[in-house]
Amino acid sequence: MQLTMALTYIDKALHLARERGLHVAVAVVDSGGHLVAFKKDDGTQLGSIELALLKARTSALFLRPTEAMETALHAGKTMIATLPNMLPAGGGVPIVMNGTVIGALGLSGGEGETDARLAEAAVL
Repeated sequence: MQLTMALTYIDKALHLARERGLHVAVAVVDSGGHLVAFKKDDGTQLGSIELALLKARTSALFLRPTEAMETALHAGKTMIATLPNMLPAGGGVPIVMNGTVIGALGLSGGEGETDARLAEAAVL
């Protein structure tokens, strides 16, 4: 994952959030879950910083949207909550290129479903 690509995804996510009047934090990690880039909008709650990064890591390391993990947790698969580097809450999505996960984007600042839709739209 290159820095310029990561910043493009982040800027798109921030733009989409601003259109909806939301203040969010956005992180992009590489396929190993290591931070490539991060930005937060003015007025974003500070707790969203770590949540965005953890959502991105979760998505990259488990190769799926974090919303899928949240759905599984609500379905009773509670062991998901014990996995390392795991945040089963909507807002983390893999970034896929040529069928391979090259990283992930994590977004926090809204409700879980809102974060999930914004993150999905940012990586399209």
